Amino acid sequence: MEKAEVVELLNQDLSGEIEAILVYMRNAIVSGDEACKAARELEEIALDEMRHAEWLSELIVELGGRPSMTHRELDFGGDSPKDFVRRVVELEKEAIAQYREHISAIDIPEVRERLEHILREEEWHLEEFEEMLEDM
Repeated sequence: MEKAEVVELLNQDLSGEIEAILVYMRNAIVSGDEACKAARELEEIALDEMRHAEWLSELIVELGGRPSMTHRELDFGGDSPKDFVRRVVELEKEAIAQYREHISAIDIPEVRERLEHILREEEWHLEEFEEMLEDM
């Protein structure tokens, strides 16, 4: 796979991370005291997603590309904290599927290793959000 193709895949991953950051932070803020535990967890995981965005951006630059700061139209998931958590479960599942696909397509060991690390964290996020949803 050419470096430009890898950069394109990494920019897709970066776009997903940016979307997650924005959705998680907004939903944490509007959840407020109504769902304090959920709000704290959303904020904490948003910080993980920010770190993922940084790692992806660094890889993109190392490969000679430019990080894209685009994202899809934001869908926050509804009006209640439970709706918000349902939405972030969807986002995590999408991210996991995309990372798995990109890991299998990319043949640069350092890039694969970093994506595998991000994937493990996304899988952990999904578990956390699914448990939270059950508790709600």
